[in-house]
Amino acid sequence: MQSVRAFALALLLAVPATAGYAQEAGTIDASLFLRYSSLADNISDDPAMGFGGRLGLFLGKSVALEFDQSATSGGDPIARYYPVNVRLALHRPMGANWTGILGAGWVRDQTDPAGPQGRVDHDGVSALLGIQRNFTERFSIRLDAIGEYLASTNIGALADGGNSINTHFQVGLVWRWPIAKPPADSDRDMVPDAQDRCAGTAPGAYVNYYGCVPEGDADGDGVLDSADRCANTPAGVPVTADGCPRDSDGDGVHDGIDRCPNTPAGTAVTAEGCPRDSDGDGVPDSIDRCGNTPAGTPVDATGCPLPQDADGDGVPDANDACPATPAGTRVDTRGCPLIFAPGGTTNIVLEGVNFASGSSVLTAESQAILDRVAQQLIDAADVNVEVQGHTDNTGSAAGNTRISQARADAVRAYLVSKGVAANRLTARGYGPSQPMASNTTPAGRAQNRRVELKRTN
Repeated sequence: MQSVRAFALALLLAVPATAGYAQEAGTIDASLFLRYSSLADNISDDPAMGFGGRLGLFLGKSVALEFDQSATSGGDPIARYYPVNVRLALHRPMGANWTGILGAGWVRDQTDPAGPQGRVDHDGVSALLGIQRNFTERFSIRLDAIGEYLASTNIGALADGGNSINTHFQVGLVWRWPIAKPPADSDRDMVPDAQDRCAGTAPGAYVNYYGCVPEGDADGDGVLDSADRCANTPAGVPVTADGCPRDSDGDGVHDGIDRCPNTPAGTAVTAEGCPRDSDGDGVPDSIDRCGNTPAGTPVDATGCPLPQDADGDGVPDANDACPATPAGTRVDTRGCPLIFAPGGTTNIVLEGVNFASGSSVLTAESQAILDRVAQQLIDAADVNVEVQGHTDNTGSAAGNTRISQARADAVRAYLVSKGVAANRLTARGYGPSQPMASNTTPAGRAQNRRVELKRTN
């Protein structure tokens, strides 16, 4: 037992103390705990269970005077055991949330064993080794191991007589009431130093809110009249060392009424100290490049109206070559739908690209569509494309293949004429070999007569 105590004491003293949960003198804590006891053979042969409470008073940051009372019952024969402990305990912080505890003191036992001998009172000494997990400044869980050595002149009333050694293990909840330190008041005028503007006031002098003698401070701002350059400062207005209203941001509106105390230097302000915004668009006049914006107009960071974008594709209407793009459509820099979205591999059907019946001559409407396609391919300079021609199954397969090739060549040639690099385009006719719909209906055959673009890289 002595070697265990010596090791525990060395461990506690070796751990560096931290700022975590050290207590001021006067702090009180209270605990309720459950106890498991192994009693001496002359009291009971079997372990016993119990409960109790503890009250502690900190005499300094790390030393507490503790009192605890518990009640234990059990064993064979059944014994009732009521120890009272008074001890000094050293509380040593071990990191931010843990505290090690080492204690020793006096114990008074009241033992009520089975048998005719009745209750026995005896005194002794106890030692405690504990650890505490601190969850907040006011609440913890504590685990203790306690050893007791007992001797008494009437211990012989027990079955075996002689001295007793009992051990206990207990766990409990701890509630703590720290004692708040009063604020420093060096001249003892009842005004804390942090607030005191006249720290050398004579003992017993009557002082105002700022710790200064009222005489000689006509406006009560804490600055004596002899040093007050603004002798009629309104009550409650924060002042500088010379007694004039404080204006932290230098906008000409003193801090007492300044609703915007961090206005940048040189900014024109209102009577309340906030940046002036003549047109009410939320941009101060000092940076507003469009000072007469109509009320309700959305503006940018410089106060100028935002460009209109009717279809919401991110391209202003003034630059939008496709102003009615459906919502959510990915567009290029001109506001037109992308031929191929980044990473896309699905073929694009050129809707509206048609030819004169039985020929490969593009209609005027088809050329207008291909003008936009050409610009989009120019914008997507890293995309190579195969122009595919497709037909329905009306007529011979060989004839359909020839006309589909001629139409693919016509589309490729038109795109090249509009500035698309020829080495990025190939053309191939597939005839009726890749239908999109059934060729048994007019609508299906119309779908199958088409030109597609397929990305090849």
